[in-house]
Amino acid sequence: MAPPQATNLTATTPLSPAELSYLRTSLLLSPPIRPDARSPTTFRPLTAELDILPSTHGSSRIVWPDGGECIVGIKAEVEKAVVDGQNKRVEVSVEVAGQRDDDPLAVFLTQSVLDTIAPRLGERLNIGERWNWKVYIDILLLTPPISHPSTLLSLGVNLALRCTKLPLLISAAEEDPLFSDDWDLAKPLYPSNTPSEVPAISLLVASVGENVFFDPTREEMSVADCVLVVSVDYDGKVIALRTLESGSVGEGGVNRKVVARIVSQCAEVGREVFEGLEAIAKAG
Repeated sequence: MAPPQATNLTATTPLSPAELSYLRTSLLLSPPIRPDARSPTTFRPLTAELDILPSTHGSSRIVWPDGGECIVGIKAEVEKAVVDGQNKRVEVSVEVAGQRDDDPLAVFLTQSVLDTIAPRLGERLNIGERWNWKVYIDILLLTPPISHPSTLLSLGVNLALRCTKLPLLISAAEEDPLFSDDWDLAKPLYPSNTPSEVPAISLLVASVGENVFFDPTREEMSVADCVLVVSVDYDGKVIALRTLESGSVGEGGVNRKVVARIVSQCAEVGREVFEGLEAIAKAG
């Protein structure tokens, strides 16, 4: 497992040591008690919108209750195919409001998105034999330092890709590409009848003792033994796992059984999240 990733969201919370101790004790209970009364696998409610940017091929906007907001815009252009260049067909740019472009959080999120979606997405961008699409994913995070935005960003990218459409190819495969100018004939990048092919998602998970919590708040992360970003696909396969710093870092290791439980639960919870995203995409 890679070393914990430090971000500007792992700063000290406004809670006092006594309050943090009380919170950790509550999360260690069986069943645990979270400050907002959520169950361990329940996510915070969100607001989602699709196709909000008219000049893009696909876009989305997601807002958390804590004020965190993610806007994703996707554009595509045609380029000549390169041998073994599938992973280069996707370019991601993450801008965190109020932070520099080389901020550790922006760098971490950019690489996280690329590692999660680039391999499978690149396979869908072929145009005939000599050309392919190149996709540019621009992400703006208007997120206050209240909770880590990994899940927020991942869901936003997933929804934007689901509603992305590309012009209809009307030329032969061996010819230079020619597309229809009728946007009503555009083809979705991910047709609604192929749910298993949609891009993977990343879930933020924290463990406190033997208990596992999805979508942890900053306060919960500050008392966690371990905080992971787990990327899973539609079939429940874990394709990436990254560690983040938590408030309890350095106080001891994490039981391997807990990590195994996290991976197992991510497969189950991930399927429910995919079903929710599919419902949002169909509702438009």
